[in-house]
Amino acid sequence: MSTSTLTQFQRGQLGQLVFEGRTYQVMADALGVAKSTIHYELQRITPYNAELAQLDADTKRKACGRHSILTPDKQHLIENHLRLTWSPEVIASMFNFATASIYHWLNTGQLNFDLTNLPNRNIYQKRSKEKRGTFVTGKSIEQRPINVNNRYDFGHWEVDTVLSGRGASKACLVTFVERKSRLLWALKVANRTSEALNTAFDSFMDVFGSQVKSIIVDHGKEFSNYQVLEAKYNVTVYFCHAYSPWERGSNEYFNRRLRWFFPKRTNFSQITEDTLLESLDLINNRPLKINQLQTAIEKFRACSD
Repeated sequence: MSTSTLTQFQRGQLGQLVFEGRTYQVMADALGVAKSTIHYELQRITPYNAELAQLDADTKRKACGRHSILTPDKQHLIENHLRLTWSPEVIASMFNFATASIYHWLNTGQLNFDLTNLPNRNIYQKRSKEKRGTFVTGKSIEQRPINVNNRYDFGHWEVDTVLSGRGASKACLVTFVERKSRLLWALKVANRTSEALNTAFDSFMDVFGSQVKSIIVDHGKEFSNYQVLEAKYNVTVYFCHAYSPWERGSNEYFNRRLRWFFPKRTNFSQITEDTLLESLDLINNRPLKINQLQTAIEKFRACSD
């Protein structure tokens, strides 16, 4: 007969048998357990007391099983970085957690952060088709050098616009993503016209200047005066195919990151420059797995040195 655990009633019986001075074998037969069980039980509490033995057993039972490694300090660390819009995957990599553990703590409410507020919620909406008209002139993405396609060369940017909510205003953001480092930049403009785009590009070049060799855009009419940009700044403008946002994959990805701060109904005419810069700072200072956990700003600076 193997060693077993006694019930509270059996411990009461054992206490009486010990008081009567019975042998281990007699006590084991009376309780219907192994002699080794009696020996183990009496070794735990000396002199034997049934109430103390039950209390000790209950305490040890509560301590059994897996224990969470989520200490208050770790909880504070994870919650702070989630609020900085870091993904659970990046937090896990940077601070030696398991990604599955962070998601478990989110799902079970052990972290004070709503799972739906994660920057990448894998919620994709159906894209509406372009209704403003397009044009077909300009260099195709197919003419772009392979070193640019493979992200070996630095200084090649993807450009797009992010709109205000429908009916809110014509104000929008012009977004720029450097392909190698994944640095995101954005500027607010009054509307989505070629004049507004060219003005935004002037401001963009004032900041980045020689770090811009080419840009890739779609066939929206805001890019129809691309020849002005090529002539003025000696940059090459490439056009992706119609309805092919994956050809500007980095731009699409970081536009979604920006949408975490400015959801679909946002009126960009009411967004201040400071608010926009604060969101860009948070995005560009997140460690990125694609950059071996370097931030975009760190990678950009390393490439531009």
